[in-house]
Amino acid sequence: MASMKSDTARYHYIDNLRTMVIMLVILLHLAVTYSGLGRWYYNEDHAPELFGLVFFSLFQTFVQGFSMGMLFLVAGYFTPGALERKGLGRFVKDRWRRLGLPSLFYLLVVTPFICWTELPSSQWRSSASNFPDFYSGYLMSGGMKLLGVGPMWFAVALLIFSIMYALLRAVRPPAADTGHGQGTGSFGVLAALILIVTLGAFLLRLAFPLGTIFWGMQLCYFSQYVILFIAGILAYRTRFQERITPAVGRRWLIAGIVLGLPLLFAIKWMAGVYHFPVHPAHVRSAYANVAGGFSWFSFSFALWESFVAVSMTVGLMALFRDKLGNGGSLARRLSDSSFAVYMFHPPVIIAVSLAMQMLVTAPVVKWAIASLICVPLCFLLAYYILLRVPVLNRIL
Repeated sequence: MASMKSDTARYHYIDNLRTMVIMLVILLHLAVTYSGLGRWYYNEDHAPELFGLVFFSLFQTFVQGFSMGMLFLVAGYFTPGALERKGLGRFVKDRWRRLGLPSLFYLLVVTPFICWTELPSSQWRSSASNFPDFYSGYLMSGGMKLLGVGPMWFAVALLIFSIMYALLRAVRPPAADTGHGQGTGSFGVLAALILIVTLGAFLLRLAFPLGTIFWGMQLCYFSQYVILFIAGILAYRTRFQERITPAVGRRWLIAGIVLGLPLLFAIKWMAGVYHFPVHPAHVRSAYANVAGGFSWFSFSFALWESFVAVSMTVGLMALFRDKLGNGGSLARRLSDSSFAVYMFHPPVIIAVSLAMQMLVTAPVVKWAIASLICVPLCFLLAYYILLRVPVLNRIL
């Protein structure tokens, strides 16, 4: 994610799309803060209420359904060109610097800072009475079994994917360039992609249900991530995403929203998520119906998720390519700051959430207020401070 543009040409629409997704990540983590649906450093307790449950569950699940998969597809699209330009050794070294070092910095510096400074009374800090004891315990636990990698799991996964691809190319070089091959975003190709992701997710969740974390990663989503990363590599060879017509992109985007949200509500309602009166234990039990296992609910949710991932990715990429490809000064600043924002937004939004603790209002309202504060604040801090720190500007 730190480098998604070629050395000679800049894809402004992809820069802008990436910026939008990172804004959505901030909103998503703030939603987890106030909804309690999901795992985050800080979850604020609120009296359960139906509107908040419906809003947050739809918003979080819908955004989760397509956002990170789209970033993996974009990363896959730029991977072959980077490998061809740099060669194996330089490519791996560059990926380690841009993805591995930031992840290591986050694990060793950012998470300990959050735990010790911002959340002294939480489970993250344990019972240490001083920082050296806390930090040594943190390291001895393997960075809390790499849970301390936080949102940088994306960079770790992308580093692994990239190195595996580079090694595969070293063993088996690519065939002759097929950049002039066919690829117009046909329904059959995209429907097949949805089916492949669905089957992969359904089977993977037999072993790793939703909510399962393995060394800091939610493997339950990795069918989508791996397959869309591969799809991005294939799209580079065929120029598939550049051949999607505006009409095709528009139809898939409309379908993703107009069908995606009502279908998600229906699946969760039938699974028993929206039970009134709201009780946390009942909500957790209902979510277990779609989390995994050999069941109709699990398959239907995997199918819904795959449909939204593909439809929103195709639709948004076409929309940004055709309508939102501006490369002006503000857009460039936002794009240049986006990786720093992704890496450092957790301590910022935690600080804002803690500062708003005494505000008594509905969780959705607190989420909206915090979002209006945190999104611009994160980008301002990243551009005017973080990117100017000598150590950080070498890896961000």
